[in-house]
Amino acid sequence: MTDVPARRPGGLARLAGLVAAAAGYLEIFAIGFPPASRERLPVLALSAAVALATAWNPGRGLAIFAFLAPAAALGGRLAGGADPFAWPLLLFLAMAAGWAFRFLYDFESLPDPSRADASLRALVALWTMSAALAVLSARSVWALVRGLELRAVNVDGLPDADAIRTSVLSFAVLASGAALFFVARRAGERDRERGLAAAVAGITCSAAVAVTERLGILGRETHAYWNAVGRYSGAAVDPNALGILCAWGAILAAGVAATAGGARRAAAAAAMPVLAAGLALSGSRSGFALAAIGLVALLFARAIPARRRAAAVAFAAALVTIVVARYLPGARGSAGARVLELFDARVPLEYRVSTRPVLWQSAITLFSRHPVEGTGLGAFSWQLPSLLAEDGRSLGATDNPGSGYLQALAETGLIGFSLTVSFLAILAAEAWRALRDRGSPGLATAAGAALFGFLASLLTGSHWLSPDVAFVVFLSAAVASRRGPSAWSRAARALVLVALAAYAATGAWSAAATARAAEAFRYRGEMGFYAPEAEPGGSYRWTQRRFAVRLGAGESERLALVHYTPQGTSVRLEALADGRPVFERSLAPGEAVRLRLRAPAGAPAVFRFVLSRAFVPRRLGISRDRRELGVIAIAEPGG
Repeated sequence: MTDVPARRPGGLARLAGLVAAAAGYLEIFAIGFPPASRERLPVLALSAAVALATAWNPGRGLAIFAFLAPAAALGGRLAGGADPFAWPLLLFLAMAAGWAFRFLYDFESLPDPSRADASLRALVALWTMSAALAVLSARSVWALVRGLELRAVNVDGLPDADAIRTSVLSFAVLASGAALFFVARRAGERDRERGLAAAVAGITCSAAVAVTERLGILGRETHAYWNAVGRYSGAAVDPNALGILCAWGAILAAGVAATAGGARRAAAAAAMPVLAAGLALSGSRSGFALAAIGLVALLFARAIPARRRAAAVAFAAALVTIVVARYLPGARGSAGARVLELFDARVPLEYRVSTRPVLWQSAITLFSRHPVEGTGLGAFSWQLPSLLAEDGRSLGATDNPGSGYLQALAETGLIGFSLTVSFLAILAAEAWRALRDRGSPGLATAAGAALFGFLASLLTGSHWLSPDVAFVVFLSAAVASRRGPSAWSRAARALVLVALAAYAATGAWSAAATARAAEAFRYRGEMGFYAPEAEPGGSYRWTQRRFAVRLGAGESERLALVHYTPQGTSVRLEALADGRPVFERSLAPGEAVRLRLRAPAGAPAVFRFVLSRAFVPRRLGISRDRRELGVIAIAEPGG
């Protein structure tokens, strides 16, 4: 017998965490970096360094990651990447893999439960089911069971792979943020506060990059749209993320300046002008509002002497106001200019409010159609074009609903919205306790103030879907939360389990609706066809190994299929009409077959084609094309 308590979680759960981190890294790496991307080697090298540092010293690894996360997007830009979104995610997953490896044989660390734990676990379970619903809706159950891809998911013809990528990345951001919360809680108070201080340093570096971009010292803003409107991303994912981060950093720096002494106070004071400049250059009105609300909340911090907190808040507020005001007259795209636009009657209303009324109305419409389960995590952006097309409108681009709360309502339904609000309410309570507790550390107090500002900013943006912002949010939540009971009462636990079961049932029912061919081919009567390619004699399209065509009642179509292969082998072609074999033939290299497809007069028909083989040019060494290519399809006149 022994009095040593059993490790929690057990060894199997710890191994599962390591496997999940590694699998998540591989998935995000494949999604975020196409083959032959110049970013692959740099991000792999940096990830390996973060993973090794964390495995050697978890506390130091957490601090390294926290410093890199707000500025990780700069690595993508320096490597010539077009979209740096995946960089912070990959660095976190590398850190998580190193931490999970160390955790396998860690007999010393103990959990540090908080009141938010149970609510966040339930929310992660719901996010998982919601992401699965979005993936099934994008691919369709009908196509999934038949092995078909390249389905159009909206009126713009967006491929299912792009929609799935959006939903998977949305889930990855939120789930990774939640994982960081639990890792930070396990790390202990000292390490998580050191990590949050490192995050402030990283945010300051990101703001400094924006300043250099504005001055033209180290290049310009690389994104064409943001460069055109005069907004700067710095080392963040985009200008909106930079604004939120700089506001957050300014609040934390003000808290440190009011409570620390010596070098730490001097460093915090020195960071504030840089953070104010980054906020101004980002052009983020939400960031400006977050800074204002957070600094006001900091005035209620009992742990900081009244004179100190008043002086720190006044100093930070003055810096933000002066820097923003400096850009009011003519700095296109700055926070000051965009705040003034809100009150300028000469500026169109939709531009002043960033088309939010249209987005909010669309979110409410989607919720009314899927009130219980929602449309699935990340699905709003790719369902928006079809929704607007019903009223003959178009925005010309995809977007989020312009409100984190409305996005939760539209994408996860009433159940998901309730769990989200419940979790955020617990964070608000923990933030208030951090502010009012006289014994609360200065950084925890400032984190509580920043959380209040962030909860307000979610009214006008889904800011925690940006990975760099999400990591700072969840790390701050881990710092601000006090130790407390992590389990619900029996009644609350039963209620949440019933809610999750109801969500699973309604989500399954919603996904089952895509098992019908009519729904699967709703936006385009084809699957498995790549985009057209032009040549002097006309256009053609490659197919995958499996492809399909749906014709309306009485419709017909002529289709020529040409077997081109660099391998010099024949291919077997099988055609099925509504599941029944109707044609089979072997095609030699270079041989073509001309087909006339006709649906019965009284009902639509689906013609599916299955090839015995396909090839990938990249694997054969003939090009960099990694597509699975079947046969060449040419639509012929006279259907």
